[in-house]
Order: sequence, then structure tokens, then C-alpha cells
Amino acid sequence: MKIFFDTNVYVSEALVGHGAIRIIEATQRGKWRIYSSKYLLQELERVLVEDLEFSLRSALLIHKRVLGRSTLVESESSAEVTEDPKDSPILQAALSCGADYLVSNDQHLLRLDPLEGLRIISMNAYHDLLEDEGLLRLR
Repeated sequence: MKIFFDTNVYVSEALVGHGAIRIIEATQRGKWRIYSSKYLLQELERVLVEDLEFSLRSALLIHKRVLGRSTLVESESSAEVTEDPKDSPILQAALSCGADYLVSNDQHLLRLDPLEGLRIISMNAYHDLLEDEGLLRLR
């Protein structure tokens, strides 16, 4: 299974959101492949430092952790999120890597589900999927 987590999932993890931590860890335990992009990593750093006032050092450590457990993908898609163009690079990267799921709590992205074989689902829906697969019960 190929998974692309949106920036908001990693922000939630950084804020010690136990739900985000559980789904990321369960994804890794299930040996599902996690993808990210340069755009996502830059956006993550920006949100952490500028919006949430994390130190640059903390943001870089989080960046490194995300990069260490994911495969970086280059965007080859031209798909657009017309309601919010800044979400387009996230959608494009998820489509480019052939992700099965884009996990996001962004309503602009969620309204596009499904798109070109990509399922766009919320963190709660992804949690339910992991539970159905038995991955949340594993430790």
C-alpha cells in the first residue's frame, strides 16, 4: 500500500497528536510505503516555524524524521486544486507516486475524493482503515 500524508498529519504529530502518531506508526508496522515531497517538507517547516513558533532546530529535526521514513517523490502530475491552489503540489505528488491514499484533513482535498484512482481520506477514516486491517492492534 502506498500512502501520502498531507502536511497537517505531520503537524498534528509534531503537536503530540496521539492519533497522528498512532496512524503513522501503524503504517510503518504494516510496511506500507510512505511518500513525501520537497514541497511538503518545505511547507511543514514553514508552518512549524512561522505559524506555530517552533524553533528552526526543532522544525529541521521533524523534517529529518519525516524524510527518514518516507520516499521523496517528484511531481509529474498537473492536477489542480482550484479551490485552494497551494494544495495542488500535495495532490500532484500523491498522484505522481501512485499513492493508494492521500491522508488529509484539508476539506479542499477531501472534496476531490476519489481522483484518478487516488482515495483522499481524513485521518479518522484512515485510522478506521488501519483498524480494519488489524494494524492498530499490533505493538
